Amino acid sequence: MLNDFWIFISSVMIFIGLVASEGLLLVVGSLVIVVAIAARVWDRYSFRSVSHSRTISRQRAFIGDTVDYSVSLDNDKVLPLIWVDIQDSFPDGLDLVGATMRGNGLESNRQHTITSSLLPYQKATWKYSMKCLARGYHRIGPVRLRAGDIFGFSSSETRYTEFDHILVYPQVLNLDSLMFPPDHPLGDIRSARPLYFDNSRVVGQRGYQPNDPLKHIDWKATARARSLQTKVFEPVVSLNMLIVMNGSTRENTWQGSNRRLFERTVTVAASAADLAERRGFSYGVVSNAVASYSGKWINVPMGASSNQLAMALEALAMAAPYVIAPLSEVLNAERDSLPAGTTVLLVTSSVGNLLVEEIAGIRDHGFPVTVLYCGDGPPERDLGEIMVISMAAILDQAVANQTLSDSTEEHEPVLAE
Repeated sequence: MLNDFWIFISSVMIFIGLVASEGLLLVVGSLVIVVAIAARVWDRYSFRSVSHSRTISRQRAFIGDTVDYSVSLDNDKVLPLIWVDIQDSFPDGLDLVGATMRGNGLESNRQHTITSSLLPYQKATWKYSMKCLARGYHRIGPVRLRAGDIFGFSSSETRYTEFDHILVYPQVLNLDSLMFPPDHPLGDIRSARPLYFDNSRVVGQRGYQPNDPLKHIDWKATARARSLQTKVFEPVVSLNMLIVMNGSTRENTWQGSNRRLFERTVTVAASAADLAERRGFSYGVVSNAVASYSGKWINVPMGASSNQLAMALEALAMAAPYVIAPLSEVLNAERDSLPAGTTVLLVTSSVGNLLVEEIAGIRDHGFPVTVLYCGDGPPERDLGEIMVISMAAILDQAVANQTLSDSTEEHEPVLAE
């Protein structure tokens, strides 16, 4: 080490000074030894009574939200930190406005860096506006601190392994116009199962048709529209809905995953859960995609509690673009717990031969199926009588709106103490 080298040289200088009675050599050698010892003491005690912390104003957010974020460093001792370098691992899905970021953009290598100095018993806080750019469970940390002595002879470092996190929910779109067009509450569904309606649950109005009972005419809506309007009631058979998200974006899992299509699929699944919540359905969410940091597939049991939507959005926020099981295995695990007549809403960006077989298996067990297709263009396979609703138009419009919003947004200035 450099310090050991200078201590050895200084010892030689002191020895020569004593033998040759050279006062200058004695003074220089002694000063170097004192400086080297001071540097070692500084190196040893520089991080004693030093604490690091992060503060996130809230732990849940949606894409595009801005959250207050701060970093604090407290030097609670008499020895100052002449210079200190804070390097905090930071995920790619979050952006700190005005902060210094280093690395190649990969989540494991991206670093939020702060370089400063602290006087004895001083605490410094850096405040930022953190923008949520991408859905996911984002972990911040661990952090590495480096500091050096006043002479620049050496530096020391320490690590704090504490993690902070923020869960960013997927984007939620309004699917009412696609799932419940005005002319028919469930679209053009061909099924051998008759539809029964709950006359106490009115979900909208539509134009009067000759076979509509007169008692179902909405006279107030008729007066406003100046044409006969009929009440649209909630279909009883659709009160139970299982949202099944296919995590595979290609026909074969060994072909890898298309991250853009996967995000589109998650967005539609979250939007379907929001629609089911607003319609008062009892619903659940399952997927063969893995939940981050768990190694298990996504599973939100059927329910209609007040926190059902929150559980569904949290589960979908945790979804990673990796498939851990065939979709049929996931459905087989849930089939026995499904109420009779449950509508299966299959959300997928790929329609391969295996998926067609799995859809047939669902229908064979008596569950009506509707497919929400999230891919580009038409599906790769014809699903026959299965109702397929393309999400391309509404997804592309959402992307266009987000791009326009990002291009016109002005960043707020960074506050620092």
